[in-house]
Amino acid sequence: MALPWTRTDRPLADAYSGADIARLTGLTRGRVSQLRAAGESDALPEPDAPGSTTTRPLWRGDTVARWCARTGRRLPLGTASWLMPGPDGPHLRRESQQTLRLLQDEVPNDPELRRPPIDVHVARYATAGGSGPYVWLATVLAPEEMRRLLGWPHGWPHGSPLDHLVHEILADFEPDHRADTDLLGTLVLLPTIVEPEYGSMSGDVRVLQLLRGDTRDRDADRLHGRLRQLRPSTDELRDLAQALGHRLPWWPPGCATPALVSNWAPDAQRMPEHVPPPLAGAQAFLRRCESAAAVLQGTLRDSVLELGRYRWNRATSGWRGDVFPDHGALPKDCDAGIWQVAVAFNLPPAPATSSDFDEGLEWVMDHAPSQRLARDAVDTFGDPGSAGTVLLDTNSLPSPLRALFTGQVTSAEASGSYRAQRVLDALDAHPAAAAGALLGTWPAVAGPSWCAISPGTGLVALHVPRVMPAPASFTGTPLEVVLLRTEPVGSYGQQAPAVGFIITEQDRVLLLTAKGRPADLAAAIEHAVWHPDVPTPLIGLAPSFNESLVTAVDALVETGPRVTPWEQLTALVAPPPPGGGYFSCCGIAAGPVDGEIESRS
Repeated sequence: MALPWTRTDRPLADAYSGADIARLTGLTRGRVSQLRAAGESDALPEPDAPGSTTTRPLWRGDTVARWCARTGRRLPLGTASWLMPGPDGPHLRRESQQTLRLLQDEVPNDPELRRPPIDVHVARYATAGGSGPYVWLATVLAPEEMRRLLGWPHGWPHGSPLDHLVHEILADFEPDHRADTDLLGTLVLLPTIVEPEYGSMSGDVRVLQLLRGDTRDRDADRLHGRLRQLRPSTDELRDLAQALGHRLPWWPPGCATPALVSNWAPDAQRMPEHVPPPLAGAQAFLRRCESAAAVLQGTLRDSVLELGRYRWNRATSGWRGDVFPDHGALPKDCDAGIWQVAVAFNLPPAPATSSDFDEGLEWVMDHAPSQRLARDAVDTFGDPGSAGTVLLDTNSLPSPLRALFTGQVTSAEASGSYRAQRVLDALDAHPAAAAGALLGTWPAVAGPSWCAISPGTGLVALHVPRVMPAPASFTGTPLEVVLLRTEPVGSYGQQAPAVGFIITEQDRVLLLTAKGRPADLAAAIEHAVWHPDVPTPLIGLAPSFNESLVTAVDALVETGPRVTPWEQLTALVAPPPPGGGYFSCCGIAAGPVDGEIESRS
């Protein structure tokens, strides 16, 4: 492999013989042979090039270059490695730093191609005389990561994010035309990541030599072809650190923030930070729970406190150093002689937890003093009483259902309910919704009954409950079912979920405790048949594997809202699994907890 650290784009040879070394350094062949003898202070290292033999020893080009630098033998100007230790590797000093914001061109006709800005901190190192070649250390700032810089999204002003970065670095750069090299310096892309990963990050270092031609217009994407794709060797990274005069900074995941990176200095004394930036959300959630609990009493107070403590403990478990790996420590396969942890943390002790936060989570959904607290609780743990929010066009509903939303909705006040706010937000997100949405409740048998109506449009947003009541005990025998596709809400291109309504002999209506695919609705229908007398929270209900039932549900959803006899579907329901194994669908709650999956019974 050719040595990357060269003064021009003309690399050293892959291998050198003793005669080649003699010509390269001006030594005689006899002296080169003597330098192979053990005990010499400037002895040649052992031959290490592929194809080397006892009779014809060969050395790799970078081995010869390091030997010359270590022993003070100056290499020819055209191939000297200026980053190496010794006469050809002067120590550099940090000359300046800046933060660059890389923005795409406008892509008004295709929002799917839009990418967020990439913020990059660039520190420039120069020789004591302030002349080149230079080193630019580039750090992509959180919440992005270095890999995004090397991507190929469309619409960047200078071909790609990497081209854009080089253009910004060299925008006001004036090359010294008296220099006998085309090399302006070396761009080093330091690794940063958003989420914790396992293993060393040193392999993500990327190196790019910048030449005089890079100050002018370039062919698009040409830099990617020159980018050093292979992992720099340990010797190369050690040479770089020695030339800079300090070890390279390793940023724990999510911690390369503008404030921390811009204030980092190799020799500055750094006081430990209390909270890693990725934990800021969990810490704010804990403090909001503590504030809300301060005005509560009894088990509810304890449960709300537990809600915050549980999330905080789970979020911090990988940062405390008592588990492996420690996200805030240098990965074990990073050489501590090359890398240094850029920022240290001093987390407070973890509070004891019991995982008993169900009562507090339910209270937060409808009574939290902070909408942010409720939103974060939903994002972390899910809503125990709601499977989500859907939007209906009541003009397409069969008359028994349409009457519920045209004459039986009761107006209500939100009173801080996050569930109420979610139905209002879902309605506001629809382009056909009218101003002045009305918040209310509809006569659902169980589950969150919040709904929001858009006057004059027929649009209604409502919650889908998680709790399936016992139809025989509370609502009468189910007679009919209506399955339908809801109105699209949210991300572009995603199919709107399907929902189902059960109409009973007493003209009561149950909203099936599932939304989404036909297999999800089929699972809720199976549960209603298997548990006719048991009101059950269906949390984490697995999709149905009854192919006949799923096919029938799919057909009803796709052909539009219509009233279907309940028996036509329930006749397709197979007997429950033997031994009561079907009850397992009632005891698992699944939801994301700070990037992980949390399961609890």
